[in-house]
Amino acid sequence: MEDRIREAKNTGLRNLPCRGWEENVAWLETLLTATDLVCWAKLLGFTGTPVLAHAEIGTFRNLVLHVAARLTRSARQVHVRIDRTWKYAEVIADAWLRIRAAFT
Repeated sequence: MEDRIREAKNTGLRNLPCRGWEENVAWLETLLTATDLVCWAKLLGFTGTPVLAHAEIGTFRNLVLHVAARLTRSARQVHVRIDRTWKYAEVIADAWLRIRAAFT
Protein backbone atom coordinates (compact mmCIF):
# COMPACT_ATOMS: atom_id res chain seq x y z
CA MET A 1 0.00 0.00 0.00
CA GLU A 2 2.79 2.43 0.84
CA ASP A 3 4.41 1.78 -2.55
CA ARG A 4 1.17 2.66 -4.34
CA ILE A 5 0.84 5.89 -2.35
CA ARG A 6 4.45 6.81 -3.16
CA GLU A 7 3.84 6.08 -6.85
CA ALA A 8 0.66 8.17 -6.81
CA LYS A 9 2.60 11.06 -5.28
CA ASN A 10 5.18 10.76 -8.06
CA THR A 11 2.34 10.80 -10.60
CA GLY A 12 0.72 14.01 -9.37
CA LEU A 13 -0.89 13.47 -5.97
CA ARG A 14 1.48 15.83 -4.14
CA ASN A 15 -0.37 18.99 -5.15
CA LEU A 16 -3.95 19.40 -6.23
CA PRO A 17 -3.77 21.75 -9.24
CA CYS A 18 -7.17 23.45 -9.08
CA ARG A 19 -8.93 25.71 -6.63
CA GLY A 20 -12.38 24.17 -6.96
CA TRP A 21 -13.47 21.00 -5.20
CA GLU A 22 -15.05 19.38 -8.28
CA GLU A 23 -11.93 19.96 -10.40
CA ASN A 24 -9.70 18.44 -7.74
CA VAL A 25 -12.01 15.43 -7.42
CA ALA A 26 -11.77 14.90 -11.19
CA TRP A 27 -7.97 15.25 -10.99
CA LEU A 28 -7.79 12.70 -8.18
CA GLU A 29 -10.02 10.19 -9.99
CA THR A 30 -7.94 10.55 -13.16
CA LEU A 31 -4.71 10.14 -11.22
CA LEU A 32 -5.92 7.02 -9.42
CA THR A 33 -7.19 5.53 -12.69
CA ALA A 34 -3.83 6.15 -14.36
CA THR A 35 -1.98 4.58 -11.43
CA ASP A 36 -4.24 1.52 -11.56
CA LEU A 37 -3.75 1.18 -15.32
CA VAL A 38 0.03 1.24 -14.94
CA CYS A 39 -0.15 -1.38 -12.18
CA TRP A 40 -2.36 -3.63 -14.32
CA ALA A 41 -0.07 -3.16 -17.33
CA LYS A 42 2.88 -4.25 -15.21
CA LEU A 43 0.96 -7.23 -13.89
CA LEU A 44 -0.42 -8.42 -17.23
CA GLY A 45 2.36 -7.52 -19.63
CA PHE A 46 5.69 -7.29 -17.89
CA THR A 47 5.79 -10.16 -15.39
CA GLY A 48 8.57 -11.84 -17.40
CA THR A 49 10.82 -8.76 -17.17
CA PRO A 50 11.53 -7.99 -13.50
CA VAL A 51 13.25 -4.70 -14.34
CA LEU A 52 10.00 -3.31 -15.73
CA ALA A 53 7.57 -5.28 -13.57
CA HIS A 54 9.03 -3.84 -10.35
CA ALA A 55 10.05 -0.42 -11.69
CA GLU A 56 8.94 2.78 -10.02
CA ILE A 57 6.42 4.83 -11.95
CA GLY A 58 9.00 7.36 -13.14
CA THR A 59 11.30 4.66 -14.50
CA PHE A 60 8.38 2.80 -16.07
CA ARG A 61 7.20 6.03 -17.67
CA ASN A 62 10.63 6.72 -19.20
CA LEU A 63 11.27 3.15 -20.39
CA VAL A 64 7.80 2.09 -21.57
CA LEU A 65 5.28 4.90 -21.80
CA HIS A 66 7.60 7.33 -23.59
CA VAL A 67 8.59 4.82 -26.26
CA ALA A 68 8.72 6.06 -29.85
CA ALA A 69 5.93 3.95 -31.34
CA ARG A 70 2.98 4.10 -33.68
CA LEU A 71 -0.29 2.17 -33.61
CA THR A 72 -1.45 1.20 -37.09
CA ARG A 73 -4.43 -0.68 -38.51
CA SER A 74 -4.26 -3.05 -41.42
CA ALA A 75 -6.67 -5.79 -42.51
CA ARG A 76 -8.78 -5.34 -39.35
CA GLN A 77 -5.74 -5.84 -37.12
CA VAL A 78 -3.99 -3.40 -34.86
CA HIS A 79 -0.19 -3.36 -34.98
CA VAL A 80 2.29 -1.57 -32.79
CA ARG A 81 5.39 -0.25 -34.55
CA ILE A 82 8.22 0.42 -32.13
CA ASP A 83 11.58 1.96 -32.91
CA ARG A 84 13.99 -1.00 -33.05
CA THR A 85 16.77 0.94 -31.33
CA TRP A 86 14.68 1.25 -28.14
CA LYS A 87 16.20 -0.85 -25.37
CA TYR A 88 13.03 -2.76 -24.45
CA ALA A 89 11.33 -2.76 -27.86
CA GLU A 90 10.74 -6.52 -28.02
CA VAL A 91 9.60 -6.69 -24.40
CA ILE A 92 7.10 -3.88 -24.98
CA ALA A 93 5.80 -5.56 -28.16
CA ASP A 94 5.32 -8.86 -26.31
CA ALA A 95 3.60 -7.05 -23.44
CA TRP A 96 1.30 -5.32 -25.94
CA LEU A 97 0.25 -8.71 -27.30
CA ARG A 98 -0.34 -10.15 -23.81
CA ILE A 99 -2.41 -7.17 -22.69
CA ARG A 100 -4.51 -7.26 -25.87
CA ALA A 101 -5.02 -11.02 -25.48
CA ALA A 102 -6.24 -10.54 -21.91
CA PHE A 103 -9.18 -8.45 -23.14
CA THR A 104 -10.25 -10.38 -26.24
